[in-house]
Parts: sequence; structure tokens; C-alpha cells
Amino acid sequence: MSQHHAPEDPQVLPLRPAGTNTTTPARNIYQRISAVQAEIGYIQKDRSVSTGGGSYKAVSHDTVTALLRPHLIKHGIVVTTSLSSDPVFDLAVEGSKQRLFRAEFFVIFINADNPDDRLTVTLPAHALDNGDKAPGKAISYATKYALLKTFLLETGEDEESRHQTGDYDFEEALSMAAQSNKEDARAIIAEARTMALKLKDAGAARDIAALSKVLAEKFKKLDKVGDDVAGQA
Repeated sequence: MSQHHAPEDPQVLPLRPAGTNTTTPARNIYQRISAVQAEIGYIQKDRSVSTGGGSYKAVSHDTVTALLRPHLIKHGIVVTTSLSSDPVFDLAVEGSKQRLFRAEFFVIFINADNPDDRLTVTLPAHALDNGDKAPGKAISYATKYALLKTFLLETGEDEESRHQTGDYDFEEALSMAAQSNKEDARAIIAEARTMALKLKDAGAARDIAALSKVLAEKFKKLDKVGDDVAGQA
């Protein structure tokens, strides 16, 4: 007499993005990031950024996103960007329409199978604009650099020697100056002015002058606060 056995309950697996191998053990966020790093390593600078009298090569936010998106989906990584603190939107200084937007952002890399498993990168960003595009520019800047640095993507760009080749990133320099202390900001602004003169870049010179006024007012207020505190001591 034949015997019949009840079929075993099917194994329930966590949902995974399409195209992933469901037979492999669940991986944490660092293993997933490592897998993406193993698959890609170089991204070509795709656009020429004009600053008035000159230009420089750069890699755009859209290019970075387009390169990484299929790998993020394949390995189940979700990326989100959000403000980590209240942003500051300076008023335009006299003689310039440019306004400086400054903020700090969280760029979070989330394990799609376990949302509590995540890596958070915190970084500041700023943008100059004469309209309403500055916040969007800052968000894109923060997200792009978090992606480039987290996945160790090469751009073929030597940031340390860029000023020696004439391929000088004024936007990056002004961003650093806006986020630095007084002494460092002065040094960065001085170098940027020198490069603007060398490259005969009138647009960059105007942006440098506008930021210099903003920073001068900012540090003047900070110095006054310091003097008031010292007087009360």
C-alpha cells in the first residue's frame, strides 16, 4: 500500500529587486556597495561648464545617476537625499543678482531587503544662482559627490593638480570657501582670483567678488559675536 506524504511548505524568501539571484544569502549594505564597486570603476567627464571667459570639464549628476542606476537596482540599493539641518539662503549682495544657498545633506544608501540596514553620508553643499535653482543645484551636487566617493568612481580628474593644468573648477573652489573658516576661505578665494586672472575668466571673477562680499559680511558678524562674548567674560 503506497503512502502519501504532505508536501513541505515552500520556503518564503524576502522580496528582491528583479534580476537578483534569490538563491544567495542576504547581503548587508556594505556587501552590496562592494559588489557595485567591483562592476564599475570609471566615469567619463561629459560636459563643458562655462564660467564666463573660460570653461572646464566636469561629470554631470545625470551621467553619474545613469551609470549607477542599473547596478543599484541589480544589487538592491536605494539612495535618498534629505536636508540634515535648516538651509541658509543669503540675500543678494549689492551689485550682484547671485544668491548663495548653503545646506548640509544626508545621502542615505539603504538595503532594499532590510531598510534598517543603511549607510548615511553627511556632506555640505552650496550653490550660487540668480533665480530659484540654487536649492536643486545644491541637492544634485551633494548627491553626485556622495555617489562618486561612496562607489570610488574615477573621473580621470586630478583634483589636487587641477589648477596647474588650467582645468580649474571655480564652482568647487567657491563651495569650499563658503564652508571654510576665515583663514582657509581667504586662501581659497585668493587662489581662485589668481586663476580667474590667469584664465581671463570674467564670469568667475564676478562670482568670486560676490562670494567675497557675502563671506566678509558673514565673518564680520561672527567676529562681532566673538567680541561680545569676550566682553561678557
